[in-house]
Amino acid sequence: MSAANEQERRDALPRGAALGGYTIEEVLGHGGFGIVYRARHNELGNIVAIKEYLPAELAVREGAAVHPRSAACRDGYEDGLRRFREEARALIEFQAHPSIVSCRDFFRANGTAYLVMEHEDGLPLSELLRRREASGRPFDEADLLAVMVPLLEGLRQVHEVEMLHRDIKPGNILVRRSDERPVLIDFGAAKQAAAERSKSMAPYTEGYAALEQVGEGELGPWTDLYAVGAVMWRIVAGGSPPWEPPNPVKVEKRANAVVRGEADPMPSARKLGAGRFSPGVLDVIDRCLTLNEKERVRGCGELLKLLRGAGAAEPVKQKTVPERRETPAAAFSKATAKAGSGRIPRMVLTAAGLACVVVLVGWFAMAIQTWQEASRETRERKEQVRLEKMREEREAAGVERFRDCDVCPEMVVIPAGSFTMGSPASEEGRRDWEGPQHQVTIPLAFAVGAYEVTVAEYREFVSAAGHDGGTDCAIFVGDDVKWVGSWSSPGFEQTDSAPVVCVNWEDVQAYARWLSRKTGKPYRLLSEAEWEYAARAGMRTRYSFGDEITPSDANYDENIGKTRPVGSYRANGFGLHDMHGNAWEWVQDCWNDSYAGAPNNGQAWERGVCSERVLRGGSWYINSWNLRSADRNWLQAGNRNINLGFRVARTLAP
Repeated sequence: MSAANEQERRDALPRGAALGGYTIEEVLGHGGFGIVYRARHNELGNIVAIKEYLPAELAVREGAAVHPRSAACRDGYEDGLRRFREEARALIEFQAHPSIVSCRDFFRANGTAYLVMEHEDGLPLSELLRRREASGRPFDEADLLAVMVPLLEGLRQVHEVEMLHRDIKPGNILVRRSDERPVLIDFGAAKQAAAERSKSMAPYTEGYAALEQVGEGELGPWTDLYAVGAVMWRIVAGGSPPWEPPNPVKVEKRANAVVRGEADPMPSARKLGAGRFSPGVLDVIDRCLTLNEKERVRGCGELLKLLRGAGAAEPVKQKTVPERRETPAAAFSKATAKAGSGRIPRMVLTAAGLACVVVLVGWFAMAIQTWQEASRETRERKEQVRLEKMREEREAAGVERFRDCDVCPEMVVIPAGSFTMGSPASEEGRRDWEGPQHQVTIPLAFAVGAYEVTVAEYREFVSAAGHDGGTDCAIFVGDDVKWVGSWSSPGFEQTDSAPVVCVNWEDVQAYARWLSRKTGKPYRLLSEAEWEYAARAGMRTRYSFGDEITPSDANYDENIGKTRPVGSYRANGFGLHDMHGNAWEWVQDCWNDSYAGAPNNGQAWERGVCSERVLRGGSWYINSWNLRSADRNWLQAGNRNINLGFRVARTLAP
C-alpha cells in the first residue's frame, strides 16, 4: 500500500463504524477536503452516500474525532464548517432536480460535519470517456449534448440562488447507470474556505479553472461555464489525433502565451473537432474558453440556447455503427445515439498523386475486405462442421437432462473441460475488460438450466417462499422510464414460458436457496467462467454458432420488442438455449475491470467490486455486440430492470 493510500486509510472512519443512525460500509472517495462513504441506514436499510468535512491541511483525525491541526488552523477550519453547512442548505433546494446531487440530511458529529446524499449508481464521466475511447468509440455530438444539456439545466438552478460549483470537471459529473442522466457532484463551498487558508489546497482542478478563479477577477456563472467549456473540449479532444486525449491546458500557461504574443498552446475545439462536430457547437465551446470573462458566455440559459441552435443548424453527417452501450442499465435508456466517427489521416498530396492514391487505396481496401470475408466464411464453415459433429456425438451419447421436481428448471449436464476465456484483441466489438485471455479448466461436470428461469418457475418460488420481488423495476411507461414495475408486471405482456425479468442479484440468490431447500440439492448461480464455457460449447467464434448473428439466431436489439418464450431459438452445442439474448443473466462473480488475477479453475471471483455483479449474454433490448460469448457487463446487485433475468446451475456429486 502506498504512503498516500495508507494515510487515506488512517484518515477514514473504519468499516462498521456507527455514524448518526447509519453504519459505514466502505469509502467511496477521498480528497484533500473530505471523505465520502457508502453507508446504510440502521432502521430503513437504504444505502446513502455521506460526505465528511475533513480538510487535510487544516484538520486531523484522532480516533473518530476530528479537530484543527493547530490554533492557527482553527479559524479556517471553522469557516470551512460554516460554508459546508451552507452548501448543504443550498443543495436541499435542488432535491427535485435530477442532474444535481440530492442532499437528504446534515448533522454534526465527531467535531466535524456530515452531508447525507443520495447514493448515485453510475460512472464518472472521466471513466466513461476513457472506456469509450479505449474501445474505439469516442463521444460524438449527440453524446456530448445528451450530457451537457441536462447538466446545464441543473447548473442554471444552482446559479439562480447565487451559488457556484467552482470545480466542474469530468470526474465530478456522474453518469447515472439507470437512465444515463448526468449528475453534478462535489460542490466546492467548503473547498474555497479551506483554500483561502492554504495555498496548496486549490479548490479547483487545473485546466478546468478560469483565469479569474486562479488569480484576480470577478467570479460568476461565467466562471463555471469556463469549466463546462473545458469539459466539452475534453470530449472533442477524445476523438482527435493522436488518439490519446490531452487534458485542457492550464489557464496560466495560456495567459502567459498571449501576453508574450505567442500562439495559444491549447488547440481550439474548432480545429480538433472539424468534420466530426457541428462548426457552430465547436465555436460555442471555444467561446466558453475565452480567457477574458467579459467576452465569455455569461449564463447557462444563453449557453443552452447557443448549443441547441448551433447543433440544429449545422448537423454533422457521421458513419452509423452498431451501438455498444456501456452497461445494461445504460442500454435500457434510449438516450445514447448510435453513431461513431471514422478516422482519416491528414495528407498533403498533389492532384496527380491524389488520383493514384485513391485508386490504389480503393483497390487495396477491396482486396483486404474480400480476403477477410473469405477467411471469415471459411472459419465459420469449419466451426459449423465442428459444432454439428459435437451435436451428433452428444445426441448419440444422449445429452443428460433432468428435473429435480415438477416445478424445477430442466437441467443439462455440462462435461468437464478447458477453454480460452475472454476475447482476442482482434475481435470485433471487443472491450478492454474482456481480457487478458487466459486458459480456464473446469475440473468437474456440472448442471446448467437448459433455459432461463421462466415466469411460471419464478411464480412458484414467490408463492411458496413469500418472497417480496419489489415494485421498483425500471420499465417503460410510454416514452418515459419509471421505477414502478415488477417481475409480474414488466411493462409488456409475458407468457408463463417467457424468461422472468425485473429480478436483481439478491432475488436470484433467494431463488437458488429456495430451490436448494426444496430439492435437497446444491443449486446456485453459474460462475462467470462456467457461463462462458457453457455458452461457447466448444466454439471459438464470437457467438456459439459463428461470427455473425441475425434475428433468426436470437432475440436482441428490440427486433420483437419484448422477451420471447424460452427455447424459441436453436440450442448451442451443449443443448442450452438463449445463451445469446432474450434476458441478461446474473452470475455469481463480483465485477473486475480485467481478468488479471482471475481464477483459472472455473470458480467464481468473489473479490473486486462486490456491490456490483457480472451480467452475461445480452438481452432482447440490447444490440448484437453485447450478445457475444466473451461480452461481460455489470450492474449494482440491488438493481432491477426489464433486461435482467437468470439461469441456475447445480453442483453434481463427484
